[in-house]
Amino acid sequence: MSVFDISQLTEQNSWWVNKFDITKDFKISQFNKLEYRWDPNLRHYINLDNDVIYTIRGPRQVGKTTLIKLIIKDLIFEGTKPENIFFWTCESNNSKELNQIIQTYLDWRINSNEERKYIFLDEICAVKEWFKEIIHFANKGSFVNCSIVLTGSHSMDLKHSTELMPGRRGGDENNPLDKILLPMKFSEFVTLLWPEFKRIMFDLEIVKTSDRQRKIFDLLNGKIDKTLQDLLIHKKKLDSLFELYLLTGGIPAVINEFKSKDNISTRLFNVYLQAMVGDLRRYGYKDHYFKQIMREIFNSLSNPISWNSFTKTTEIKSHNTVQDYITALEELFIANLSYRCSIHDRRIHSFMKKVYVQDPFIFHALHGWANGKKDYFANAKANTLNLEIKSKLVESVVYNHLCRFAFGLNPRDMFDPKDNICYYEDKNKKEIDFVILFDEDYYPFEVKYQASISNSDFFAFKSFRKGVLVTKDDLGIYRSYVKIPVSMLLLLI
Repeated sequence: MSVFDISQLTEQNSWWVNKFDITKDFKISQFNKLEYRWDPNLRHYINLDNDVIYTIRGPRQVGKTTLIKLIIKDLIFEGTKPENIFFWTCESNNSKELNQIIQTYLDWRINSNEERKYIFLDEICAVKEWFKEIIHFANKGSFVNCSIVLTGSHSMDLKHSTELMPGRRGGDENNPLDKILLPMKFSEFVTLLWPEFKRIMFDLEIVKTSDRQRKIFDLLNGKIDKTLQDLLIHKKKLDSLFELYLLTGGIPAVINEFKSKDNISTRLFNVYLQAMVGDLRRYGYKDHYFKQIMREIFNSLSNPISWNSFTKTTEIKSHNTVQDYITALEELFIANLSYRCSIHDRRIHSFMKKVYVQDPFIFHALHGWANGKKDYFANAKANTLNLEIKSKLVESVVYNHLCRFAFGLNPRDMFDPKDNICYYEDKNKKEIDFVILFDEDYYPFEVKYQASISNSDFFAFKSFRKGVLVTKDDLGIYRSYVKIPVSMLLLLI
C-alpha cells in the first residue's frame, strides 16, 4: 500500500510553491489557448464561504476539471492562501489511498485550523466506496472550516453515495448541493460565438432567469412579449448559429476545433467515444450490446418504444438487461427518457417511453459509431442535411432544453427529468411531444420543424387549451396557442 507525504501531494498542487503556477496548470493553459472560452454559469452557483460538500456531475470531457481549476485560480487571486487549496484527481487511487491522501493534507495544515480550507477531489467515482472515507472524516469533525467539491462522471454513483451522507453536507436548502455540468445550452453557445449579443439580450430583458421564465409562461398563456417581436430582426443570425449548434453541440473542444479548422477530426470524435465506452466497460457493460442498443435508439428516435422491442432487434434477450443499459446511458448523461403522461388520472405511465440523446455532437458520434461509419464528420454533416434525422435531432435538443427549464422552475437535489417532463397521447392517438408538469398544472410543447405550419398542427393542444408550437420559422398566435421559432425559444432557456 502506498504511503503519501506532502511532497507527493505537491505534484498536483504546484501553487503551494508559487501561487502564479496556477496559470501554468495544464487545464488553465489549454483553456487560455482557446479562441472561444466557455465560463459555465454553474460557477456562480457554487458558494464556498461555508462548510459544505458539493458534487459536480456531468459527462466526461465536458469541462468539470477545467471548471475546478478556474475556481482555484479565482480563489488564489482573490487572496486565499494557496496552501489552503487542495486538489487531487482520484482516478488511480483506492479507498485506503484516498483516506491517506486526505489525512496527509489535513495533518499538514493542522496549525491553520482557523483558516478555511478548500478541498477539490476530481473523478472521485473512480474510488470504490469513496463515500465511506468522506463520512469518516466528516464524522470526526475533520471538515470544520472546509469547503469541499467532489466531481464525477457517473451520475448514479455520485448521487446515491451522497444520499448516504445526510446531515453531513451543510449548505443552504435553497441552493442544491448536487450540481450538474452539461454541455452548454444554446443561449450560452450564442453568447460564446457572438459576444456582442449579450448587450442585445440585456436590452431585450432575456438575461435574468426570472425574466426568461416569465416570457415562456406568457407564451403558454397565448401571449407574445413585445421583446420577442423585436428579437425577430436577429433571427437570421440566430438560425445560422442554431445550424452550427446542431453539428457541434455545446462541447467547447468541438466548437473550437470546428471554428478553427472547419472540420471535426476523427481523433476528437474518438476521444468522446472512448470515454463513453470506457465508462460502460468499467461498470461491466458489453461494447457490442451497447452498440446494438444505440442503433435501435436511433431507429426509433422520437417514437415510443418498450424494452421488450429491443429484445427483438438485438442479441439481448432480457428486457431487464435492456433497461440496465438504458439506465447506464442516463447515469452517464448520454441519454434521457420521456414517459407517457395522462391528464385524466394525473399519472405517468412507464411502459412506453421515448429515448433522447442529450447533446448534438454526442448524437453524431454515437450515430456514426453504432452504424459503422468510416468518416464521423461526414456522417454528422449528412445527419444535419437529412430532413428526417434533422427534425429528430431538433426534437432531442428541445427536450434537453425543456429538462433544464423544468429544473430551473423547481431546482432541487432529487430532480429527475422523468418526473417533470413527459409526452402525451390523446384518445385519437394525437401526440404532444413534451408536457412539463409543474405546480399541479400541465404545460405542452409540440415541435414542428418544417417549412410551413397549418392550423391543424395546433389541434393536439385542445385537451390543454394552451400550448407552444416550436417551429422552424413562424412566430404568431392561433386562438390561445403560440408558435415560435426554435432558435428563439431555446434562447429563453
